[in-house]
Amino acid sequence: MIIQRFDNVTALQAALPGPRGYADGHEKYNSFFHSLAWFDLLSQHALPQGKNVQWLLAKHGGSPILALPLMETAQGLASLANFYTPLFAPVLFDAQPALYAAALEAITHELRQGQQGKKRPAAIQLQPLDTADNFYPAMRQALRRAGYAVDDYFCFSNWYLPCHNLSRPISFADYFAARPSALRNTVQRARKKLHLAGNPAILIHTQPGAALDAAMDAFETIYQRSWKPDEAFPDFIRRLCGHAAERGVLRLGVLTLDGSAIASQIWLVDQGKACIFKLAYDPDAACYSPGSLLTTALMAHVLDNDKVNEIDYLSGDDAYKKDWMSHRRERRGLIAFDLATPRGLFAAARHFAGKKLRALKAATT
Repeated sequence: MIIQRFDNVTALQAALPGPRGYADGHEKYNSFFHSLAWFDLLSQHALPQGKNVQWLLAKHGGSPILALPLMETAQGLASLANFYTPLFAPVLFDAQPALYAAALEAITHELRQGQQGKKRPAAIQLQPLDTADNFYPAMRQALRRAGYAVDDYFCFSNWYLPCHNLSRPISFADYFAARPSALRNTVQRARKKLHLAGNPAILIHTQPGAALDAAMDAFETIYQRSWKPDEAFPDFIRRLCGHAAERGVLRLGVLTLDGSAIASQIWLVDQGKACIFKLAYDPDAACYSPGSLLTTALMAHVLDNDKVNEIDYLSGDDAYKKDWMSHRRERRGLIAFDLATPRGLFAAARHFAGKKLRALKAATT
C-alpha cells in the first residue's frame, strides 16, 4: 500500500487515473457528504483563512483505495469537518473490505512516522462518525495498531426515519397518518389559516438556473430574519446548493404567501437518503406554522417522488424532531494520542483525567 499526501483536491485528482481523475463522481461514496465535491467545497469556502488541509491517498497496485481528508490543528490533525458536517468518512474508491482496512492501517502508520517532511501529530481527532459504518471500527483498530492511545466520545444525537415497511416503500399518506395527532392537527389548521390569509404557494427547486438563484435569495433573506445566528460562511451555502443542483441532489423548498417568501428549507437527496440540511422561517409568519407546512410538502416529495429509503434530520436532539422521525441514534468521535510525544502525553493525561472526573461527578449526583 502506497500513501501519497496532497494539500488540495486538484492535486489529489491529478494523481487519480483517467484524464479527469475521479472528478466526475466515480468515487464509491455512500453519501454526498463523503464525496470529493463536498470536501472541496468545505475546504475552499467553509474554513478559516490559513487553515491547512492534508489529503492522504492510499493506493494499491496503482489503483486508489480511499482518500482521507484532514486539517491541521494546534495538537495535530482532525477530520476535515465543521458545524456543516453531519457525518465524516473518507472518500472511497474501492469497496473491498480487506483493502479498506489495509489502507487505513497504512495511513495511520504513515502519520505516526511523520514522513515526507510532516511533523508527527500529537493527537488525531475524527468526528462526527457513524458507529455502524465500517470506517469507525476499522479506523479505531488502525490507530491502535499504529501505537496510538484511542478513545471515543459523544458528538450529538441524530433523529431519522426508515422509509420501508416489509420491503415496501412507505407512501406519504401512510407516513403522515402515523404522525402524532397534535402534529397532524397543527398542519391542517395552519393550511386553513394560510389560505384564508392570502394566496400561498410552495415550490421545490431541483435544477440550476435563474429560478434557483431567486430561491437562494429568498432563503438568505428568510434566514437573516429568522431567530438563527448569522451564517458563518454564507457563500458556502449558495455554492453548495448550486453544486447539489448540478448533481441532481438538491431539494430547495420555498413557501410564499402572496408572493413573499415566509419559509425555506434545503434538503439533499442522494443514495436513497433525504437529508434535512438547513431550514428557516420568517418569525412574523410564525402564526401560520410555515416550517411545519413546508416540511410536510418536502416529506411528501421525497417519499412519493424520490421514494427514499431514509430521511435524516442530521444533528440535534430538538424535541420537535421526534414528531417527524421514528428512530434516534448517536454520532460519536474518535480521539487518538501519540504518547511518545510530550504534547501527546500531556493531551492524553488531560483527556482521560477529565473523563474520569466527569464520570465520578455523574455517579455522585
